[in-house]
Amino acid sequence: MASTETLTSLAMLKINIDQGKDYLDYLRPFILQALVDHRPDQVTDQVVQVLLRRQFGLEIPPRTIQIVLKRLSRKYPLDRKDGIYHLTAALPDPGITHQKAAADRHINAVISGLLKFDNNNVRTLTNTDEAVTALCGFLSEFNIPCLRAYLLGTTIPPVDGKQPTHIILVSEYVLHLERNDPERFSSFMVLVQGHMLANALLCPDLQDAPRTYKGVTFFLDTPLLVQRLGFEGDRKKYAVKELITLIRNLGGDVATFSHSHEELGRVLVGAANHIDSPNDRGGAIILEARKNGTTKSDLLLQAGQLEEQLADAEIEVQSTPGYIKKFQIDEEVFGQVLEDEVYYFNPRAKEYDINSVRSIYALRTNTAPLSIEKCKAVLVSSNSAFARAAYEYGKQHDESREISSVITDFSLANIAWLKAPMGAPSIPMRELLSYSYAALQPSKALLDKYLREIDKLQRQSKISVRDHQLLRSSTIAQEELMRLTLGEEAALTEETVSETLRRVTTAIKEEETEKIAQEKLRHQETQNKLAQALDQRKIFQARTYWRCRRNATIFGWIFSCVAGVFLIIGIAGGLGMLEQFPAFGWCIFLGSIVLTIATLSNLFWGTTVKECHESIRAKCLTYFLRKEAKGTGITLEDS
Repeated sequence: MASTETLTSLAMLKINIDQGKDYLDYLRPFILQALVDHRPDQVTDQVVQVLLRRQFGLEIPPRTIQIVLKRLSRKYPLDRKDGIYHLTAALPDPGITHQKAAADRHINAVISGLLKFDNNNVRTLTNTDEAVTALCGFLSEFNIPCLRAYLLGTTIPPVDGKQPTHIILVSEYVLHLERNDPERFSSFMVLVQGHMLANALLCPDLQDAPRTYKGVTFFLDTPLLVQRLGFEGDRKKYAVKELITLIRNLGGDVATFSHSHEELGRVLVGAANHIDSPNDRGGAIILEARKNGTTKSDLLLQAGQLEEQLADAEIEVQSTPGYIKKFQIDEEVFGQVLEDEVYYFNPRAKEYDINSVRSIYALRTNTAPLSIEKCKAVLVSSNSAFARAAYEYGKQHDESREISSVITDFSLANIAWLKAPMGAPSIPMRELLSYSYAALQPSKALLDKYLREIDKLQRQSKISVRDHQLLRSSTIAQEELMRLTLGEEAALTEETVSETLRRVTTAIKEEETEKIAQEKLRHQETQNKLAQALDQRKIFQARTYWRCRRNATIFGWIFSCVAGVFLIIGIAGGLGMLEQFPAFGWCIFLGSIVLTIATLSNLFWGTTVKECHESIRAKCLTYFLRKEAKGTGITLEDS
């Protein structure tokens, strides 16, 4: 049977899911309050992470914050531009600060009352911290009877004498409040709710959850190796480091293929060879190296020390599986799928990616996994287009029909974090209890639903920590449960949770298929826009070309007419027709020269006046086209 903490947290999460919410909705009021109180100019995951840590003591991964910010932007004046959110108007105040002050008064009254009660009896508590620890220890075991007494008016049963002294003390204190001090008992119920909500938020029971990734090896691709070793800055380094920690906490292994290790070395050597090039802006590695003053020799030295660096990062280098014809993918077909989704500046990178996917299939030989926990091996990449291509291709093969051979680091980080407890907060437990109550306080009607659901789960006697973990980490659970219950409380049955747990895997596949369809639609829209742009460009090219050709024709005729005039003057001068006009002497001289050149050209090369005209027109056209191309940046061909 699951512990009291698991039962309570699972029941609360289940009710929230039935109402169209999920675990991440617990975080919304905290993030909203942080934005209201501080109004940062730029709202990024890093900024919000710091605010949550400082104000509430909560450590939330940046990738998870990104999801919550995206949800908030759909409802509140939070606009995204160039990857950064900006507040465009005032946000509604969740009122956590005001509610916390009231919760503090109730909780402090209970704590001081317990210390006074202890002082008049056994005197086992010496300070406030010990009192808080005793209260939380009691509630970890007996919060359900307390909730039932508050909602149903039943009597809290006495604690078994075999319990620790501090739990017996708190039990006697609570019984005293229930019988003799209703007002203080109401304050105690604020503490009970704060403890329930804090557990639902932190999920300490997941410490006992099974290490679900045991037996699974997560292979990092080259870009993630670059980030983990710090070649693209500290922010990306710590993000990948955090992901590796999450995987290891869940029992998974982290490795990379030997060919990815080889590619990493080539990437660093290539960056070293271009770091001093003044005309090469470079990629992320070169930009980061220049910012930090890293030299060519530094990069070459680091390229030679990769094995040691990867070992320090606890990333194992495993040999790339050999080629076994029976278990190989069609690399040519997969290469075509990649061409449709991913643009490769370096063709070698495409070969390495194909080899990585091929290797995952080789490691999954004779298996058809239905979940990440059973997939044996998976490639982790920061390239979502690459992951989509692998998923699309994988639908044809048993080894990847349900679980793709490639998963993005963003998706894996969120899934892994939701499978693990949040960790100890950086503020005192008393503060956390107050904040939890202030941010998430449920109505009495909702508490009634929680209690009924707890009773149902207790009767099932088959709910485990693993079920809490699965329901918490499934972002599709709320849609699935809402579909099963049609959003009606009366439709909830004891089978709902079990049925949901069975169907979550199927729902994950359906959601991924929908995502692929939406991505294809967006891809088609982009292609249509590109085709329109190309058509407009062709129209502009045609108009410009014909304008240049018209101008060239005009200049050709002007030249031909001038040359013709001089030819006529030369002929007339040769016949003595212009001797009576001395003023035309120079014209006659030039005309004679033109006539002589034309005669010799025709004699030796057969050049005609028409050919000269066409040659001049062609040269003028070429000149005008080049001038237009230089001014517009668009190549204009004589076609």
